[in-house]
Amino acid sequence: MNNKKLLYTLLLGATLTSCAEVEICERDHPHQGDVNFTYTWNKPEDKPNRMGVLCYRVVGQWKQVAEVNTDDLTLRLIGETTITPENRPNENPDEGDNTGGDNTGGDNTGVTEPNEPTETENVESVKRQVLLAYADEPTEPTEPTEPTEPGTGTTPPPFTPTIKIPRGYYKFATFPLDNPSIDYSELEQFMKNDAKDYPLQNVGLSYKVYDIKDPKLNKPLAWQDFNPYAKYIQPDVEPLYYDSTVVQRVRADRQTTFEFKPKILSQNIDINFNIVKNTDEVEFKVTEVWAEISGVPTYIKMNTGYLDITKTSKMLFKTDIKPSNPDDNGNDTNENKRIACHGNINVTGVVNVQRAYGETLEDVRKKIYGPGIMQVVIYTEVYNPKTGQTFPQKWQGIINLYNTLNKAKLMTTTSDNKYVYRNGEHGTINISAEILLDGKTVGNIDKGGDALDRWIQTDSDINIDI
Repeated sequence: MNNKKLLYTLLLGATLTSCAEVEICERDHPHQGDVNFTYTWNKPEDKPNRMGVLCYRVVGQWKQVAEVNTDDLTLRLIGETTITPENRPNENPDEGDNTGGDNTGGDNTGVTEPNEPTETENVESVKRQVLLAYADEPTEPTEPTEPTEPGTGTTPPPFTPTIKIPRGYYKFATFPLDNPSIDYSELEQFMKNDAKDYPLQNVGLSYKVYDIKDPKLNKPLAWQDFNPYAKYIQPDVEPLYYDSTVVQRVRADRQTTFEFKPKILSQNIDINFNIVKNTDEVEFKVTEVWAEISGVPTYIKMNTGYLDITKTSKMLFKTDIKPSNPDDNGNDTNENKRIACHGNINVTGVVNVQRAYGETLEDVRKKIYGPGIMQVVIYTEVYNPKTGQTFPQKWQGIINLYNTLNKAKLMTTTSDNKYVYRNGEHGTINISAEILLDGKTVGNIDKGGDALDRWIQTDSDINIDI
């Protein structure tokens, strides 16, 4: 043993002076370790069918994505071209041709040993690699696995109980792999590019966004956007699960299990507001109420799970309306005076309008563009006493939720004021300002100092096609 320790000391000294990778790699020692992952779910019934695991070796940089079957915890390595769901290999080759792209490194035999640290890397990194290479002292050296040719993309690699990855110190991050609402392009670029050009701290997952005219966007009829600062995400996006580990060690020639406890990054948010009807001059009933909320963070940092507040979007959603004096079917009537509106959305959160340099608090509260703004479209049927018939009319209003969101306390901001994370899986936005609708204009019920946020009419449209 003393002779071995002396040998390690000599090797370490030689490496620190020469940094020659051949002295590290050409020794007879195992290059890979077997790893697998376990999951503890807060709500097992909501777990995704597939989870991805980013395996990132922080010293002697190496990276790959593993796919985990959450039912039996079997897994496989996949290439960067199969991260995006639409590019995923066909699970059943008999169902037709698959154009999913290459399967790079899908099975355990396809893992190749990456280059060891070069002369440009620091001394501590090289020292750590040397210690890793010889710390296990194997009695029977294991030959490194020969690389195999990449797959054709027509048949996915098999799921296995464990996968083999090069030994070293790793950071692992897990995330849903088949979420159709997520854009995985940055993760794919990270897998393709050198870490010096595309470091992990610059990588994130984004929600897909849509233009208001995109036919794929679920939106109401006759919507006019008075807050066009950003595009839209789809309503009711799938929950986004995420967890990461601190830097962990993968040892050679042995199996290591790493545990994840994924948390939902998204929030389920209830939004409540009221409509007060004044039918003294015009009789009408409300048929539908749609709303738009802005300030939804769309960008999630892979290395921390934080949300970027500089990248936000909007979401359209339909509200449930509950008249205080409904008809037999629960619908609004001409005689009814009050309607409670409730919306429920699943988003990463909602952030407030930002205060620019030189702006006063009063300036911020007057803004009707950017994050933290809510728009509503109220569809009505107005009664014409001269003809005895009704005609459709749309009313649109907007409100800056600056004070309301401050009270809701949905998010916590990091110390650098660049990122946020949610305060719990559920939140509530109660808008104290009430909409006053008299069939002619959208106004406010004045409730004094409690209702600093105020509704503003932005549009009305007579005889629209509903």
